[in-house]
Amino acid sequence: MDQILYIDEVINSLKEAGYIVPRPMGLFDPQYWNKSSFDIVARKDVLLMIKIVTNIDVISNELVEDLKLISFFFNGIPLLIGKETRKEPLRDDVVYERRGIPAMNLTTFKKIINNNEIYVISRKGGFYSKVDNEKIRRVRLEQGFSLQDVAVQLGVSRKAVYLFERENQIKAENVEQLERIFKQKFKLPINIFSWEIEKEFNPSVKETDFQAEIKEILADLNFTIDWVKKAPFDAITSNPDEKQLKAEESCLITSLSFSHRMQLYNRLELIREISKVAHKLAMFIIEDGKLPTVDNVLIIQKTILEKMKDIHDLYKLLKKVKRNFISP
Repeated sequence: MDQILYIDEVINSLKEAGYIVPRPMGLFDPQYWNKSSFDIVARKDVLLMIKIVTNIDVISNELVEDLKLISFFFNGIPLLIGKETRKEPLRDDVVYERRGIPAMNLTTFKKIINNNEIYVISRKGGFYSKVDNEKIRRVRLEQGFSLQDVAVQLGVSRKAVYLFERENQIKAENVEQLERIFKQKFKLPINIFSWEIEKEFNPSVKETDFQAEIKEILADLNFTIDWVKKAPFDAITSNPDEKQLKAEESCLITSLSFSHRMQLYNRLELIREISKVAHKLAMFIIEDGKLPTVDNVLIIQKTILEKMKDIHDLYKLLKKVKRNFISP
């Protein structure tokens, strides 16, 4: 698969559906496509964090951990768009669950962002549909069917039918059969836009001396820092105890000055573009020197950070940052 062309097709589809999408991130860093846990950020009613892959079963633990963690802090929905599993091409009109992340082919993705409903989800054990189980029981009783009557027609056990009326997700083939028997619709659409993501920590990150030093300084200011491995930034910094913060201040996209000067400029441009759509402020910590001032990003020297007495000193500086967030 020509990944860049595939990414262009996804971006064009998002724009046609009314999403705001920043400039392709690979423009700033040619190696971006290979090393980041997400390729596209897009916003309409929700924020989407999209990774393009060929095989949805061949994704690294680091990528999954980072994509979940970043989506959690950004209040976004992570998505995998691919072409195949280990066994077969991805089917149209099916959402696949892979390690807690929804995945799909391009055809299904286009349908979803254009408000077409998808009723089948693939997870361990086969293909399933969400159902209105209370309606199944109500219609069965109204039409005078016993559990055994339905079991005989479906070719399953009485216990299986009993469970159909108590579970909210059952085999897709069984739902189709129930709908034919009762001439009623029981399926409910799969809503990826309300997908719940649990933050996953990555305890295996081996900190550099500079990272350890920054972590200690931020800890003194009552911040926690979650390192990421596959992103155009290095960490997300947050303070869960500060309840009065604006949404864009609740966590900070955080980057450190590891790179050469030109790479720093590229990363700064990337972070600015992401922050615009994610609606999150960013903090770029440098050891010395200067970087150009950009919207949404606080550029701060380590020595200034060290002199701060408490968290409020940092937020005083953040309040001075020019904010430029974009929405549809």
